[in-house]
Order: sequence, then C-alpha cells, then structure tokens
Amino acid sequence: MKFSFSSGNWWLFLGLYSILSLYVVYEQATDLYAIPLPEQVARHERLLAGNSEFFNPWQYRVFSTYMVEGFYKTLNSISDQIDITKSFLLFRVFQTILILIIAHSYFLALGIRNPWLVLMGVLLLGFSMAHSVFQSDLSVNTYFDIFFYLLAGLLIIKERLIWIVPLMLLAALNRETSLLIPAMLIIPFVHWKPFSIPKTPFLIAVISTLLFFAVFISVRLYYGYRPAEGINGMTGFTDYLSFNLRFLKVYPELIGTVAFLPIITILFLKRIPRLLQQWFWVVCPAWFLIHFAFSTAVESRLFLVPQALIFIPAFLWLIENWYANPGVNTESQA
Repeated sequence: MKFSFSSGNWWLFLGLYSILSLYVVYEQATDLYAIPLPEQVARHERLLAGNSEFFNPWQYRVFSTYMVEGFYKTLNSISDQIDITKSFLLFRVFQTILILIIAHSYFLALGIRNPWLVLMGVLLLGFSMAHSVFQSDLSVNTYFDIFFYLLAGLLIIKERLIWIVPLMLLAALNRETSLLIPAMLIIPFVHWKPFSIPKTPFLIAVISTLLFFAVFISVRLYYGYRPAEGINGMTGFTDYLSFNLRFLKVYPELIGTVAFLPIITILFLKRIPRLLQQWFWVVCPAWFLIHFAFSTAVESRLFLVPQALIFIPAFLWLIENWYANPGVNTESQA
C-alpha cells in the first residue's frame, strides 16, 4: 500500500489521527491542573448569557462558544443521553482531528514530500497540544486559532486568496490574535527592489484587515466594552512581562509544548524555505512579545500557532533536505 494521503487510503490517516486526537483530549480533560468540566460548562453558559466572568476578551470570542452550543443542541436533538459535558469532549475530539488533517495538507503543500515525515509532523503537533494544559480549560477558541492559521497558510500557498476573506470573518469572531493573517497573505507577494505589491493580494489583504476591525469593534459594541481584566492584579505591559519572565513554571511548560524547535528554526532560519522565513518574521516576534506582555505565558497552548505553522514544518523540511544534501544543511549560519 502506498503510504500517502490519497483517495485510496484516507481512512488510514483518519483512523491514526482519530487515535491521536482521543489521546490529546484525554490529557486535556484529566490533567491535574485542568479546570473541572462542570466549571467549564458554567463558564460556557455565562458566555452565552453575555456575562462571562472574564469579560474582556473572553466574552468577545463568540465563534467557538456558538459552535460548541450548536454542536450540543444537534446531538441533544438526536439523543438526550448525551449531556453537554460529553458534547464538549466529543467536539474537541472532532476539532483536533480536523486540525491534524489540515496540518497534514499544509505540510504537503510546503513541499515536504516524505509521507513518514508528514506523519511525524502531525504526531509532534498532537503531542504539543497534549502537553500544553497548565491551568487550562478545553480552550476551544485557542485550537480554532491553530486551525484558521493553518488553513490560511494552505490557501495562500495554493493562491486561493479570495477565500481568506470569509476565513477572516470567522477567525476574527474566534480570537483577536487572527490579525496577523492578512500580513501572512501580503508578505510573500511583496517585491522589495523595486518596491511593488500585486493588486489582487493587496486588495484582499486590505479587505481582510478592515473586516477584522469591523468584527473586533462590532462584538464590543454589541456586548458592551469593559477594560481588560488581568490576573493577580496585573494590568499592563510591565506587570505581565515581569511576571512571565520571573515565573519559573513558564519555562518547563514551554519546553513541553514547543521543545527545542524554535531554537532549531532560528539557528537554521536561512536554510528553510523563503516562505517560512517570511512567516517567521511576520508571526513569531509579535506573537511571543504580545503573549509574554499581555497574557500568562505559562498557559503554553497560546504558542501552538507558531509551533504548527512554522517550527514543526521548518524542522521537517530541514530533515528532508538533509537527505538531498547530507552534512551541508546541518551547518548553522551562526
């Protein structure tokens, strides 16, 4: 049997990714530091009522809330034996399967030809998700963020750029972190000497950006605006940055999620495909700065987007390219 994702053996990959997804959700539901499921249900109900206990920004992330609720109501209409807790878990399993399938397609689109490496990349992503649970709920919006970024990357590579517009609508309703997607779209098409940008990518990037801000403002007008709420009295850039840098648990949690792949990517940045280099500069500096300066970095699931989008495929590409040029591509430019 040819080991690649095709119409003839799609069932094999679906089965493998289903097994991995079950493990990921099991770890997230049973981890010692995970928030109990009944409390997660209560938080979900407060979000539906427009009264989240963590109003800003959680109340504004409505896409995942209504997707989960719609999924539960659909299941409940089929069988009243499925309560909302079971529905939550089942939704996360299906969501994880979808993320892994999109990751598989994304790695292939980047030019990673070895199917065993693609499978290893998906496995790495699954274990990264499973080990990013510290003081966490099921974080549906965080995992949709991974899905939207991977799908955006896939659409850009295949130059199906117009689909970024509807994707941006959903991604903006999901999390405010989706703002970097239009930058991902435009940067591969920029010609620097002389400077020029093709009209179509430029217009789609502008429309997507305006759509993001329209959604961003609209949900805040609908629910009402409240100042952002920090934990432990933290309210600003310096508070969060100082806390994250000094909180020692941040470092093992990050290692458990991204391992050493960011270091490998930085050391061999000039040897990975140009597109990944460009997306590294567009996404990674801003992503790490924002999440260290305005969130609790110990919740390492927040760093799964650069892990899935850049670090894992860069590592896979370096491995595959080594076989084409053994010894040469393991020399650091440092």
